[in-house]
Amino acid sequence: MLISRTPFRISLGGGSTDLPSYCGKHGGFIFGVAIKMYMDIFVRTPIIYDKIDLQYLKFESVDSIDQLQHPIGKEVLKIVGLNKAISIYFKSDTPMGTGLGSSGACAVGLLNALWNYKGVNKTQEELAEEAFQITQRLGLPDGRQDPYLAALGGFTVLELGADNGVSWRHPHIDTDTIKKFLSNSLFFYTGVRRDSVEVLRDQSRDRALELKHRMKEIGRQILTAFENGSLDDFGHLMNENWQLKKEMSDKITSPEFDAVYAQTLKSGALGGKLIGAGGGGYFLFYCKDEDSRKQASVAMQKAGFKEIPLDIDYRGTRSADISL
Repeated sequence: MLISRTPFRISLGGGSTDLPSYCGKHGGFIFGVAIKMYMDIFVRTPIIYDKIDLQYLKFESVDSIDQLQHPIGKEVLKIVGLNKAISIYFKSDTPMGTGLGSSGACAVGLLNALWNYKGVNKTQEELAEEAFQITQRLGLPDGRQDPYLAALGGFTVLELGADNGVSWRHPHIDTDTIKKFLSNSLFFYTGVRRDSVEVLRDQSRDRALELKHRMKEIGRQILTAFENGSLDDFGHLMNENWQLKKEMSDKITSPEFDAVYAQTLKSGALGGKLIGAGGGGYFLFYCKDEDSRKQASVAMQKAGFKEIPLDIDYRGTRSADISL
């Protein structure tokens, strides 16, 4: 039996400038971090038959890959060349459609597990690019940030060229700055799921593309704030980014979310946003100090949202043989 573990991600700056509709013309920039919430995938050989089993929200047991309904599972099995006698079980710390890059984590984690099942070693970067190409073949409007941040772990910067080129690095961020980021941030689950495909496609309109020029600049400024230890600047920049992001689509927020956001800022947060495409999922806020954080946390709890512990995964995707 093999298990792969792949972290989910939070985009901190430049979000959505990695989408092909923008990046292919203007280049993109992403600064984000992998967190300790995971997509775990278990793989084993069935004992009594040669079927392909997939257990996720549904259970599929089929005789051929073409009969599978799980699109990522079907694509990965074809790429890896496994067409019979395999059982795959998915276990996720968050539902799909909650803004943490579940499709990217799923593709990276499944590729990692199945290549290792076949005895093939792939680098994290190779797994990330392979996962991105899968989303493109499936016609999803996803960019590279989801698979790359999930695969590489830690804080990651992506520079994306209009020529489809990709370069990445782990920026140097002081330990004290990281501790301050974790202690002064709020991470809340709204309990609302949404279809990110429609939200992301809405962000390909001409007006949205214009807004992304400024959002890319803000992303670079947020990276500088982390590198310089100026996290109050990060909070204010995140608020500016959120105001721009809301203009890209009427599906990104709602009157209820706007009311909660305003109250949380009034209670002490410097800025925040809904993670990912928007429309639901998780709120991230940054506060200037512990007192402000406590007050803002009370405001979020009164709205009925659940606070989630926030921590950083530095390892990225990994896999291991756990046969007993």
